[in-house]
Amino acid sequence: MTKDERFDDISRDLNTYEKNGATHCEPIYLMRNRKGDVHSENTDSATVTYIKFKTQYYALTCAHVADAREGGVINGPLLIPTVWGPRGKGFAFRAGSENLLAGEFRCVNRPLHHNRELDIAIAPLNPDFIRLHMQEKKKEPIDLDKWEEPNWELIRTCANFGFPNRKKTSSGLTVRAKLLTVILELQSKSMSFERDEFLLASHIPSAEDGSSLSGHSGSLVYCLIKGGGLIPIGVLYEGSPGDPSCEKADGSFYGPFDFQIHALVLSPAKFEYWLDNLTSTPAAY
Repeated sequence: MTKDERFDDISRDLNTYEKNGATHCEPIYLMRNRKGDVHSENTDSATVTYIKFKTQYYALTCAHVADAREGGVINGPLLIPTVWGPRGKGFAFRAGSENLLAGEFRCVNRPLHHNRELDIAIAPLNPDFIRLHMQEKKKEPIDLDKWEEPNWELIRTCANFGFPNRKKTSSGLTVRAKLLTVILELQSKSMSFERDEFLLASHIPSAEDGSSLSGHSGSLVYCLIKGGGLIPIGVLYEGSPGDPSCEKADGSFYGPFDFQIHALVLSPAKFEYWLDNLTSTPAAY
């Protein structure tokens, strides 16, 4: 995107955007800590995104994913966020699993306004995980060392790529999660990377086929560049039906299939701040 050019039409390069977006993320499954537990299309899942910063590799997702518990009960047994390779080999993000350890998530020990916890978890990645899992699945991290700040005044249309929780199929040891592309309209005004979070809106015609945002926690919001390029600008942490009484940025009002999407601002400076304020112990310990 040039400094004086607005860009909203993504239809021509949609396949390229989806291919590039899928390269940086994958579904992460919330496994029970029980011997022989295997994932299926019914296993709850979210999205994990891979980041490169100052030459180091990290996994990023939401804190509510990293410290999830069975049944959603506060004192319930901790679930183990796990990613799976093409031959059924699992890599866990919590020690104590029978699967290999990819790394351990730590949450950011700094609140947002109104004392809300920052919904971010980050795990430094083990070299074996990078070699045996990421390279085998052709996953590449978002390289924040090469990040360029976009012109917020020209951004209105954004995109998100994630893996819906209820849109998975399985055959034998293989579970397939379908990538969902969500086109987003920026709602927050006076945007800058000085903010902590921002608001977007999306229109999802039907949730009956699994096309909802459940499972997208931990995925990124991107500014789109002509030709298929992506600039990460946020981390999606929550989506909810839009309030019909609220006016959107274009002057219209939320309808029955409109969603409000909440995202935390992502930039190299924000990521470094998160790293500097990670808890000393893994998530939920």
